[in-house]
Amino acid sequence: MKALLMQPDDLAARLGAEELAVFDCRFQLSDPEAGERAYREAHIPGAYYLHLDRDLSSPKGEHGGRHPLPDWNRFAARLSACGVRPHSTVVVYDAGEGMAARAWWLMRHIGLADVRILDGGWKRWTREKRPVTPVVPEARPGGVEVRLREGETVDVEEVRRGLREGSLVLVDARSPERYRGDVEPIDPKAGHIPGAFNHPWERGLKEDGTWRSPEEQRARFGDLAKCGKPIAVYCGSGVTACSTLFALELAGIPAKLYPGSWSDWVSYPENPVATGDEPGAWAP
Repeated sequence: MKALLMQPDDLAARLGAEELAVFDCRFQLSDPEAGERAYREAHIPGAYYLHLDRDLSSPKGEHGGRHPLPDWNRFAARLSACGVRPHSTVVVYDAGEGMAARAWWLMRHIGLADVRILDGGWKRWTREKRPVTPVVPEARPGGVEVRLREGETVDVEEVRRGLREGSLVLVDARSPERYRGDVEPIDPKAGHIPGAFNHPWERGLKEDGTWRSPEEQRARFGDLAKCGKPIAVYCGSGVTACSTLFALELAGIPAKLYPGSWSDWVSYPENPVATGDEPGAWAP
């Protein structure tokens, strides 16, 4: 397994290298342009910016959730214009919002082999007083080919069938409050998909924003590693679920993404909804 994390010392030593590409993924759902404004004020030298709505997603439709997966050819072209090649080392970071893992998953999914998350992200980088700049780098020639890794996603029909037949373990990466249905700040219905277990994505991180060790991740997920069934992860719109997928990858536990997630699930009026602390039973 290739390294999944890049430590600040290692990144600082490699800045400017031809084979390195760095991407700033800061983003706020409440203010979609805040991340790019922050990037233009200061970012890691040489880093390009990836916007959740424009670069890491496709436009929203009736179904498919609030952040559908991007058009793969456009996504590859965007990375190529930033100097990314098939054998590049790509480093992504955010400010703790969970966006870097979305970029990590997408890049891995189209076939890039060496994609890493900056451990501790922007907050650790600036806390350690490392160099920053407002200078936006110029385009660099690259060449990314789309070679999708098969079998890494599930759609709404596969979720329904998997839960009905008991052949799928579903993990909800949202906060306990949203999982229980106490609150729902974004989507039209509150609760969770019946049968889903709650593993909030933030718990994969330590208080300082660095990732927990593989041993700690394996302890977190406990019974998931022994379930003997495919695991699929969802959140509100398939973004922060990627942070739980990253934690599972650190733990050595394979899992898939339900890209549409909760916002896709509730776009079908016939889909059942569960509330409370327990997963609930599947009752189509």
